[in-house]
Amino acid sequence: MTGAATAAENSATQLEFYRKALNFNVIGRYDPKIKQLLFHTPHASLYKWDFKKDEWNKLEYQGVLAIYLRDVSQNTNLLPVSPQEVDIFDSQNGSNNIQVNNGSDNSNRNSSGNGNSYKSNDSLTYNCGKTLSGKDIYNYGLIILNRINPDNFSMGIVPNSVVNKRKVFNAEEDTLNPLECMGVEVKDELVIIKNLKHEVYGIWIHTVSDRQNIYELIKYLLENEPKDSFA
Repeated sequence: MTGAATAAENSATQLEFYRKALNFNVIGRYDPKIKQLLFHTPHASLYKWDFKKDEWNKLEYQGVLAIYLRDVSQNTNLLPVSPQEVDIFDSQNGSNNIQVNNGSDNSNRNSSGNGNSYKSNDSLTYNCGKTLSGKDIYNYGLIILNRINPDNFSMGIVPNSVVNKRKVFNAEEDTLNPLECMGVEVKDELVIIKNLKHEVYGIWIHTVSDRQNIYELIKYLLENEPKDSFA
């Protein structure tokens, strides 16, 4: 390797380190419980599935996307659970299917008869969706640092084992603030996430290789016991 190539590689490494440090510090302003930055990508756009219209709606969130480890060792609460926040499941017990078309980063993503389906009990919302409250068990966080307006998008990520244990060992809180196991897949250029409140989001990521990387990371976080740190 030539001296010029080595210098360029060192410069790129330093720049990446600076970006990670900057993103960590910025996220810390919004979530002081950030413990370790696990992954970030420079540009992502957000969609939300509309079960009534059977289509994707593009949301006003666009920018750096990061996934990070949170410190939940203090066992504190996020927000108090009020009677208004009690999640009442669909009285018709109706599960909605979503089917996704092929497409790229368009303003509207409509559905047709082909694609995978999700089951959802269309329940209450956090950020642009349902609000998470009660005991802070959210081991990981996903955030989009918004370039469009001052509001960022954030999503709590909890291993499925933690959600299932909560149903057994903390049934009272689970009744007040029900959480369901999350799901993730990659389809039609979107990383599709079913969150803890049965909402479905699609994340379009500019860097193609990062789509698979983010999918694999979230899948790992959901399917394994929570960690205190990552090497």
